[in-house]
Amino acid sequence: MNMTGRGSSIRSALALGLFVVLIAAGTAYAVQPVVKVVPWVASNSLVPHDTYSGKSIRLKGTANVEGTNFSWTWDFGDGSAVATGNIASKYSIEASHAYTVSATFPVGTVFTARLTVQDKTTGESASKPYYVKLQPKSLQVEVNVAIDEGLWYLHKNQNRYSSGGVDYGNWPAAYAGSGYESPTAANVNAFETNGHLESGDSGNPYVETVARGLRRVFSVLTTSPVSSISNPLGTFLPDGNGNARAAYVNEYPQFYQGGMFVDAIIASGTPNALATTGPTGIVGQKYIDIVQDMVDGYANCQYRGGTASPPNGGGGWRYNCNEWPDNSPSQWAAISIIPALREWGTEHVPPGPVNLNPIVKNWNKVWLQYSFDGSGFGYTSPGYYPWGRYAVTPSGMVQMVMDGLGRGNSMWDATETWMRNNFGNSGGAGSAVKKYYYGLFSFVKALLLHPCPTPATCSRDAADTTPFGIKLLHSTTPGVPDIDWYNAEASAGAPTDGVARTLVNDQNASGYWWGHNADGNQYPFETAWAIMMLNRVVFTGGAPIAVAVATPNPAVAGAVVNLDGTGSFHQDPLKSVVQWDWDINGDGTFELHGPIVTNTWIALGTYPVTLKVTDNAGTPASASSILTVIVSIPPLAPTANAGGPYNFCIPPPPQTTKFFVDGSKSVNPDEGSHEPGHPPDTIYGSPNQFSWNLGTAFGDATDIKPDVTAYFTTKGVGSYLIALRVTDTTATSFPSSGQPDLSSTATGQVIVRSPTDPACVTCVTNLKALAKSRVVQLTWTPTGADHYNIYRSEIQGGPYSKIAVGTATQTVYFDYTVINGRTYYYVVRPTTIGELELCQSNEVKAQPRSLR
Repeated sequence: MNMTGRGSSIRSALALGLFVVLIAAGTAYAVQPVVKVVPWVASNSLVPHDTYSGKSIRLKGTANVEGTNFSWTWDFGDGSAVATGNIASKYSIEASHAYTVSATFPVGTVFTARLTVQDKTTGESASKPYYVKLQPKSLQVEVNVAIDEGLWYLHKNQNRYSSGGVDYGNWPAAYAGSGYESPTAANVNAFETNGHLESGDSGNPYVETVARGLRRVFSVLTTSPVSSISNPLGTFLPDGNGNARAAYVNEYPQFYQGGMFVDAIIASGTPNALATTGPTGIVGQKYIDIVQDMVDGYANCQYRGGTASPPNGGGGWRYNCNEWPDNSPSQWAAISIIPALREWGTEHVPPGPVNLNPIVKNWNKVWLQYSFDGSGFGYTSPGYYPWGRYAVTPSGMVQMVMDGLGRGNSMWDATETWMRNNFGNSGGAGSAVKKYYYGLFSFVKALLLHPCPTPATCSRDAADTTPFGIKLLHSTTPGVPDIDWYNAEASAGAPTDGVARTLVNDQNASGYWWGHNADGNQYPFETAWAIMMLNRVVFTGGAPIAVAVATPNPAVAGAVVNLDGTGSFHQDPLKSVVQWDWDINGDGTFELHGPIVTNTWIALGTYPVTLKVTDNAGTPASASSILTVIVSIPPLAPTANAGGPYNFCIPPPPQTTKFFVDGSKSVNPDEGSHEPGHPPDTIYGSPNQFSWNLGTAFGDATDIKPDVTAYFTTKGVGSYLIALRVTDTTATSFPSSGQPDLSSTATGQVIVRSPTDPACVTCVTNLKALAKSRVVQLTWTPTGADHYNIYRSEIQGGPYSKIAVGTATQTVYFDYTVINGRTYYYVVRPTTIGELELCQSNEVKAQPRSLR
């Protein structure tokens, strides 16, 4: 509004007066709400949260405003009544809801819920979508829900405060019964190991939670000088970076707590970040140097007394520096040193700067030999178990992992046997490791981090071929079978429940874990430890996640089934999935390799298919998932495939580019089949059999490859979830079946990028075409992609069909499948190893002609 002259001045003064009155009354004025919702996958906000039919889950969001003047509304996206209220806490805007399978919402449905926040005075509002997928109930889905609810509980209960203009967060004494600082480190680590990092997207509410927590972590560290130390194995200076100092937690008992601090710092994934809080020697230092200093602190305070031969005492840790050891705090030294060396140190590929004098590990072996009683490790001496064996024995296993000892070592084999033989025990913490989370976390760490020079060293299951980790817990006792310590379920015929089922069943309805330890001081750690055990990650910023899709599924006997793993992803945005391996017959051997493979099953039945993916970390990690391929008889539902992910680069004016989504990978397994005298079953009868939900409702677009330029250009830069529903003609093709037309739904992702986006700027821009008789030659300059998908159309602007794949260094392609006299249009799309097409090149035109 344009206001001028004296009247304008009066109105301005009145407006200012109104503003002052509102401020005086304590009411916010003209605050534009900002809404954030919690992503399930930090690296990809479009991946839906998992749920299963009838399960009550919390929808999770935050805002930048709070008070009775601001309202929130959760629309669940399934037609049920919305939930609404005033914002009591801007850090916790939640609503509970159960989604239910029905004819309208079959398994696989993705709901677009929405959180809206409104300023009731000004009417200004903002909203964000929140995606939920209705999955079949399975252990993995229950695990995902448990982690999701557990992280939200921790987020809600963080104590947020400011000091000296800096925002901090911790979990206070009322929550951490002992008042220890280490629950803050453990809770931060739980977020990080699920990919929620302080360096992440600011639109993720957990990023602030983690950043606040890390500032608190650094603020309670301290440093002290170091000098040379001696033990029976030698003399050395515990100063890996030459700064003449070591770092410790500034609170007793330092050596119990330090391991959790080191893990939280390393799980940030940012070794060169600078600490912004803490005392001199901490603030302003690189994270990697602080980790080295904490490792130096453990090296400096390892017990120096005892004898090497016979082993007596030796190199463990306890409450104070250089104190006779016990096998409880000693594990926390190990869980500091293992990640420091594997992630940021000399055991990493390529080797990093964090290092440790080998005397430390060799001297620790002496302590282990002394404290071993033939089947486990004692507390301060062999056979001494004042609180039972289920904490100190796994602690010894973690120390063996640090020292490079594992299967084939007599201590390890005997200890693993004892743990397997007693893995099904019932009772409390004193008689069952699965009821003693302190010891269970140690046990899980030992098995996850066990060194595996060869696959056979790690497991008798050929499917377990990761560089680290044991899948099947083994006993040398005759008649005791191996057990999948993580996935086992008694309800599925296993001798006892494994870790995952145990933790899922133990979770409180509010999202936390509590009361599963021998000592109440350990209760405050349980939620963080449970979350990390469920995700099977201890100190890295997330894990690879395997996602497998079969098309068609169900299929008819003898049909070619495409197995697609390109939807796999990494929770850590700094890492990628680079290897895909497929076990197609459930025998534990991976027969096929690559992001997309094919197979044929000739007999009716159900076939489990395992996809294992491996990441590109210096210490590679793997993850697996199982899908079931159903081979049956018609009529069968089609299998929708929404294609993508799509990267649409909006060109600068006056250029124009058309955007298409592509459902052509959808398959009707009984296409053309029918009962006598009835029309063939098909998904191609009309464009409406391909119905697209671009963000509003199904029917936003129809046809196999609709033009969506106008829709997404209007939406602008951002990431969007889309869905495709494909419907066949079963009702008319197979009337005696009594079934209606069958359909299936699939989701896809659209990313709209600006012209200045690096993915767009570095795209192929010099594609050229030269036409000759019955051939078109394409040339371009590679831009560093893994490979280049080559597309062609006979319509300017598309839609295009893929005709070939060019290698990473290829600069020329000859298209011999052309017809003289026709006009063709070509584009190339740089593509990752995981088949993500990054952008689209300039379009070129060619018309081959006969030579005369």
